[in-house]
Amino acid sequence: RAQAQPNIALVKYWGKQNIPGNIPAVGSLSITLDALRTQTTVRFDPEIAADVFVLNGENNPSGLPRVSRCLDLLRQEAGTSCRAYIESDNNFPTAAGLASSASGFAALVMAAGKALGLEVTRSRYAQWARQGSGSAARSIYGGFVEMKLSKRRSDVITEPLLDAEEWPLEVVVAITHTHVK
Repeated sequence: RAQAQPNIALVKYWGKQNIPGNIPAVGSLSITLDALRTQTTVRFDPEIAADVFVLNGENNPSGLPRVSRCLDLLRQEAGTSCRAYIESDNNFPTAAGLASSASGFAALVMAAGKALGLEVTRSRYAQWARQGSGSAARSIYGGFVEMKLSKRRSDVITEPLLDAEEWPLEVVVAITHTHVK
């Protein structure tokens, strides 16, 4: 089980490079929304033939391909082909513009990594999370986070800049509707 918070870009990355790896065209800076969260449980089960993804209590076959592709990266790292049962819940509206995919993929890779017994760095989790959602790499960390291009511009470095306590801001989120955007 893992939990992650969505993040809102203060400086957006606007676009992706035309190379594999979901690499942004430019860097970004974000703030994590600590009061909002995605909680995800991943259970690998040799008895199931395909991944199962349940989001907010409902089976979600439309989201399954992205989730499975992301899990495949962790399965490869762990040396297993075992399928998984994934249950994810948000305490805020899903797909309504509050970065639920960012917190969702961050929580997914951290929960899957724990379930597989992987001992990896947050940086590695950020690389995997970015494959599901570009901004998910920033949700691996809390507070203020920068995502920047490597010197070769072929990879991304995601790192925390300030803990939330170092620059305490009150972020107000006004939810005007809960419908999918």
